[in-house]
Amino acid sequence: MQELKPIGLKNAPLPKMIGSLMHSNQFLKTFTISSLALVFMVLGVLLVMATKEPLVITLRSDGKAIEQVAQPKAEDQIKEGINKYLEKRYQWEPENVIKKLKESEKFITPQALKAFQSAVANVAKFSTDKIVSQRIYPNNIEINLSKGTAYITGDRVTSIQGLKAAGNLKLELTFESGPRTEMNPWGIYISKEREE
Repeated sequence: MQELKPIGLKNAPLPKMIGSLMHSNQFLKTFTISSLALVFMVLGVLLVMATKEPLVITLRSDGKAIEQVAQPKAEDQIKEGINKYLEKRYQWEPENVIKKLKESEKFITPQALKAFQSAVANVAKFSTDKIVSQRIYPNNIEINLSKGTAYITGDRVTSIQGLKAAGNLKLELTFESGPRTEMNPWGIYISKEREE
């Protein structure tokens, strides 16, 4: 007869693999939850940083900090723009009258430019032919924002071939706001001029 051999039973590998897989799933779940919490924390910090105003430190050429000042009033900005226009338009010599009047065109609205150019062409011709120079000294500039007008009073000194004459200056300018440029950083454009 044949000899009986003992049969060894082997454990099935499937339950061990399932247990190992469940253990690694727990690890993945923990890793996912911690990653999600980290993402929300980063988003919160990012949101706080994005809504916070930036800190800007400006320095002068010598390395000292420039102090922050309040925004200037609209009337002050308009007065500065009008002063610059008056300097270009009403203060000239026979040598630079054409250049100054050309520079003052940067303060005129496009609709009024043709009329302005024809008006100042006579002034330039008269100034160069008769050797006329002019200077104005504005004493008071009153700004009316609701009407868009500026009323200027002061003195005007005109020199014709060396003879000087002084007179009063009464000028009303109608202005509009427009784009700010290098030549006109105030964005003030004159649409109408009226002298009394």
